[in-house]
Amino acid sequence: MAVTAQAGIFSFGGQSAKGTVASTFYQHRAADIDLATVSDDRLGPPEVGGLPTPTIPYRAGVLATGGATINPRLENTFGWLLHGAVGSWSATTDENVFGTATTNMYNHEFVFATQAGYVPWMSFRKHIPGAAADGSEDLGEIFLDSKIIALTIALPNDGLISTRVDVLGRESEFVEDPSWTYGNTQMEDWDSIPIGCVTGGFLQVPSGTELPVVQATVTLTNAPLDIRQEKVFGSPYIEDVTIVGRSLTVDMLVKWEDPDLYQSIITGSTTGTQWTAAPFTSDLDIYAVSTLDAPTTNPATPWQLRVRASEVMYQQVGGIRLAGNNALMQRITGTAIASTQEYVTINLGNTVNSTAYTWPT
Repeated sequence: MAVTAQAGIFSFGGQSAKGTVASTFYQHRAADIDLATVSDDRLGPPEVGGLPTPTIPYRAGVLATGGATINPRLENTFGWLLHGAVGSWSATTDENVFGTATTNMYNHEFVFATQAGYVPWMSFRKHIPGAAADGSEDLGEIFLDSKIIALTIALPNDGLISTRVDVLGRESEFVEDPSWTYGNTQMEDWDSIPIGCVTGGFLQVPSGTELPVVQATVTLTNAPLDIRQEKVFGSPYIEDVTIVGRSLTVDMLVKWEDPDLYQSIITGSTTGTQWTAAPFTSDLDIYAVSTLDAPTTNPATPWQLRVRASEVMYQQVGGIRLAGNNALMQRITGTAIASTQEYVTINLGNTVNSTAYTWPT
């Protein structure tokens, strides 16, 4: 018989330090989970000795890699992934993500830590269902000493907003017939998933100027050191997950309404006529909301997600293509650059208290 994947469970939790396991794991529904143990199996070089066939099989090490695609529930546990990806967190009681007074709403803010290269250790788990009705053939995988190396938020114009989280981990282990417990005993429901077509959401460049975006993605990348440089003699595991570069990028397809943005990018002015040597920079403000309001908030407020960057270098991808029977579109990419303000700020508005995402110590 075939075993379906729906009974599987993806979960995660913060580690207090390298070499430990998260004390609490939080489960979250996922559309696709490919986080796995990857063994680097190889064949040695051809040898002279009678046979024209491979003669040396060996293993060069093992690590955990891959990730999961989720429709993020803003109600609670998604904040752990945001903290793990960005590095630092704080919360303000009784305000929404715009800083406006809202009773029973918490504005959770995620920014880089003081040491901007800091990305905290996390543990991840994958519960793989088996064919036996009593779960006796289920298999669990635990991925230890892991860091989030990429977090991509996809912003469709007419669908559920989704998030891809990519992970790199040092070690993994199997657990037969796992009987795991979770910090959240129930999976979060659908009502806090942000949706692209809900009234109130926007993508603004610059702040206050809303763009007619057809589709967009925003990605926070924590680029790790090449794993060949992380390996040390006498161990099959990488010694660390060292983050050597961090960036926030945005890629968007925008309906053409007027030439202002196009001219600004190329000439530096909405009325410019000549290319300028100075790159075009502006800020970025993305806001997404759920269909339903978070309970007990006053005034009634939906669950909220906001991503901002204070300075982004924008580029026009190609020119403006004129093709018969096609609408005019322009594809724009942007990369946040360092400034005197926070490099990236992610705000999560929900009703979870002001200690919700305190990292374990």
